[in-house]
Amino acid sequence: MSDVSFLGVIQKIVQKTVEGLRMAEMETGTVTSVSPLSIQTDVSRPFIPNAALILTSEVKERIVNVEGGAGGTVQVHEGLKTGDKVLMLRVSHGQRYIILSKL
Repeated sequence: MSDVSFLGVIQKIVQKTVEGLRMAEMETGTVTSVSPLSIQTDVSRPFIPNAALILTSEVKERIVNVEGGAGGTVQVHEGLKTGDKVLMLRVSHGQRYIILSKL
């Protein structure tokens, strides 16, 4: 291996290490699938799978029972749908994403 290609490999390793050290970073994404949940942040990057996503109460479907009157239920949050744009916080060296809200 030539010195030039070896140097390029070392530079890429250092760059990836520095990127991974960032504690948290805001990103936006688009819901590409709901079941299982999958989000795309950029067309040049792979989909973020359900296992790497943490949902806050703002993006989870929430239906509550109504007491009194006629009773019934009320949908407080509708949950995520395919095509929704979301605001996320990238954590754990880019291994996990916390979905904060819809945009």
